[in-house]
Amino acid sequence: MTNSPTRVLMVMDSMGTGGTETHVLSLARTLQSRGIQLHYAGADGPFHSAFVDAGFHIHLVESSMEPLPVRNQQLNHAYRRVMEEHQISIVHVHQTPSGLLAAGAAVELGIPVVYTMHGTYYPPREAVALAQLSDAMISVSKPVQTFWNRQGIESCVISNGIDFEAFHPDPNVSMELRTTTLCDLPQNASVVTYVSRLAWQKASVCNMLLRATKTLTDMSSLHMVVVGTGAQSHYVDELAQALNKLKGYPYIHVVGEQTDVRPYYALSDLVVGTGRVALEAMACGKPVLAVGNHGYLGLVTPEAYPRAWEYYFGDHNSSEKPSPPLLAHALRQAFADRQRLERWGEQGKDWIKSSFDITQKGAELLALYERCMRKQ
Repeated sequence: MTNSPTRVLMVMDSMGTGGTETHVLSLARTLQSRGIQLHYAGADGPFHSAFVDAGFHIHLVESSMEPLPVRNQQLNHAYRRVMEEHQISIVHVHQTPSGLLAAGAAVELGIPVVYTMHGTYYPPREAVALAQLSDAMISVSKPVQTFWNRQGIESCVISNGIDFEAFHPDPNVSMELRTTTLCDLPQNASVVTYVSRLAWQKASVCNMLLRATKTLTDMSSLHMVVVGTGAQSHYVDELAQALNKLKGYPYIHVVGEQTDVRPYYALSDLVVGTGRVALEAMACGKPVLAVGNHGYLGLVTPEAYPRAWEYYFGDHNSSEKPSPPLLAHALRQAFADRQRLERWGEQGKDWIKSSFDITQKGAELLALYERCMRKQ
C-alpha cells in the first residue's frame, strides 16, 4: 500500500472534541507514513485546526434547515460529490447519521465502506442498517463485537490506539494552567480530573463524582477539575457553584471544552474517565478511576487490566452502577497511599504502550482496507 495513491475519506458527524474524533486524528501520522491521503467529510467543529494540522483535506458537509427527506438528499449528493471529485478509494464511517448517508453514496459509486462502531450506545436499528451498507465492520472493544455477534454480523476488533509522541508524561505542560485557568489551585492540592462529554450518562457520572466530595471532609486538599461540554453542562456548572459555596472556597473547577487535554492530564493526580480518555491518561503516566456510559469499573490497577479491556473501562460494560458513596470510597482508596497511586500510573503507562500502540492499530486498519479494496 506504500506506493498506492489510496485516498481514504473519514466521515463523522462533526469535528467535535470527543473520543471518536480524537481517535481519527491519532491515526493520521501512521496512515500518512504509509502513503495514504486522508480526507474528512462532515460538519465543522472545534477540532477543525487540529484536522488541518494533521494533514486532512477538509470537505465541510453541513445540514440545511430543509425538511428531512430533502436534507438527506442534499447530504447524499454532497458526500457523493466529494467522493467523485477526489477519487476516493475507500470510505471509513464512524457515526450515524452521517455514516448512513455517506455509506449510501459510496455504495452508489461502487466505493468500499468500512464502519467502525465506537460504542454500544448507538440506536441498534441505525447501526445494523449501516452495517448492511458496509464491506467490513470494526469493533473498538469486545463488548461491541458481542453486540454484532448477537445481530449475526461479523466484525474484527481494532481498539483505539495511542500516539505516544502526543501522549506521554510531561509535567511541564501543566505549568501555564496554574498561572492562568487554574490560578486558584493550591500547589499542594490533590487534583482529580474528570474528562468527558457532559451529556447522557457521562454527565450523570460527573454529577455523582462532585456529590461524592461532600462526604470527603477528611480530604481537605482535594480539588476537582471538570473538562468537557455537552447538553447537560449547565447542570454540572450549577452543582459545582453550589458545592463551592457550601465549602466556602472554589475546590471544583469547571474549565469547559478543551482541544488539548494533555496539560490537564499532567496536572492530575488521578483521572476519572472511560474509553479513550482512560487510554490517553494512562499513556501520560496517570492512574485512572474508570467509570463510563455503561457503569462503574473502578481503579485501573494491574490486577484490573484484563477486566478494563473486557469492559472498555466501563464504557461498554461494567461491574456495577456508579453512586456517590461508591465513588467516594474509590477516591479514599486511591489517595490512601500516594506512592502506590503513582506506581499505578507508571504501570499503566507500560501496559498502554504494550497493548495500544497506534502504529500497530494503523497497520491492522491498512490490512483491512486492502482486503476491502481487493474485493471490488
